[in-house]
Amino acid sequence: MKKYIKLYPYYVSRSIKARLAYRFDAVIGIFGFLLENAIVFSTLYLTISAIPSLNGWDINTMGFLYGYYLIPKAIDHIFSDQIWQLANGGITRGILDKYLIKPINPLFQLVAEMIQLEGFGELILGILFLFVFTPKLGVSFSAIQIILLVLCVFFAVLFFFAIKLIFGSMSFWTKRSIEVMTTIYDFSNFAKYPIEIFSGAIRFTLTYLLPFSVVIFFPIRALLFGGNLYLQTLYVMLASIGMLMLSLFIWNQGLKRYESAGS
Repeated sequence: MKKYIKLYPYYVSRSIKARLAYRFDAVIGIFGFLLENAIVFSTLYLTISAIPSLNGWDINTMGFLYGYYLIPKAIDHIFSDQIWQLANGGITRGILDKYLIKPINPLFQLVAEMIQLEGFGELILGILFLFVFTPKLGVSFSAIQIILLVLCVFFAVLFFFAIKLIFGSMSFWTKRSIEVMTTIYDFSNFAKYPIEIFSGAIRFTLTYLLPFSVVIFFPIRALLFGGNLYLQTLYVMLASIGMLMLSLFIWNQGLKRYESAGS
């Protein structure tokens, strides 16, 4: 573990230097993701503004939820976006070959190889939303509530990572899994809305099969509407750890059957 803690800053530094070699491109990427999410929220804002509330959620609570949703998604985007390359034909291109000849965990190398600076656009916007909408909620958060929320963010990041790794690792068998991975990952978009507005099938999926709402929506509902935040934090931890263990199992099974592309 100490070896990887020492190695990780080196990988990060190398990745950032490589990305900043084209600084204008990096800035455009960050601004692009910030603008994309700002436009999405603007659409949501116009929709909610025309309705007094959406199942008890007004524009301020929805803005707070959206900001919270962006933070773990952005952190995951920044630090583990390389998994998309695995799903996008990386197996047939032999991207793992260079990792397997080094005495370092190949998953560590895959994840640490690239820092996606574009994710900072999402992160900045998420933090900005929390600063803008929190004073408008009329709710005072205690220190323990803030700590629990930070803990939920940490485990939500693990959850997003695990989802990507599960469906990225499918490419060991299918050679390409980017389409199904994108579809599954896009289910996270439902978590920034109150789960009660969806049909029973979608609610079941977001709670039990792909529990994005468990790690995103439920803690915020408990925080804003007086639920049991301790219990919801426990659910977030269990869902994230369970999904992470499943993802590592699938990754290891897939890695055992990996065959070099020969190039």
